Amino acid sequence: MAADIDQPGGKLKRTFAVAIAAVTASTSMWLAATTTATAAAARPGPPDPSATLRVLPGWTYQDGGKLAVTAGCSQPGDVRVIGSKLLPRPVRVSNGKSLLITVTGKTKPGKYMIVLLCEDKHQQPDSVDVKFVRIYKVLGAFQQPDQPALPAHFKPDVTVSSGPPAPAHPKKGHPKKGHPKKKGH
Repeated sequence: MAADIDQPGGKLKRTFAVAIAAVTASTSMWLAATTTATAAAARPGPPDPSATLRVLPGWTYQDGGKLAVTAGCSQPGDVRVIGSKLLPRPVRVSNGKSLLITVTGKTKPGKYMIVLLCEDKHQQPDSVDVKFVRIYKVLGAFQQPDQPALPAHFKPDVTVSSGPPAPAHPKKGHPKKGHPKKKGH
């Protein structure tokens, strides 16, 4: 190096070498800091809760059709709540994960949404999944495809019938208190 200083242009070579060394050192420190920050951010934490809903087949006929619903929640201890306008009320499945929906003649043909809510022990929903099914009307005079079969391995834990909710019965008991209405006013 001493020979370079004595020759013309030697100072320039030395300055250039010092600049290269400084840039290399700062780049390596930046890479080390970035790698450390990335490694800290990339550590896997607990996975987000998720819900998985399968409905087979995707369509059926009213008055005798069947739908196989399989529900899954990623968090242990979660209760599966399956709801739809197809059902009279939401169904809570705490011990098991499969539901058989038998479609009655009172169910109107159309497209229905089936929703799975996974509820924690405080009955707060932590994840949701949605699927759509279609119910067709049986047209006796026309040739239609055969009703789709349920999966061969499907064994339901709960069986429900579709249809509108049962009508609410008024409470029998005491009549309303208050003054009777006067006629003519």
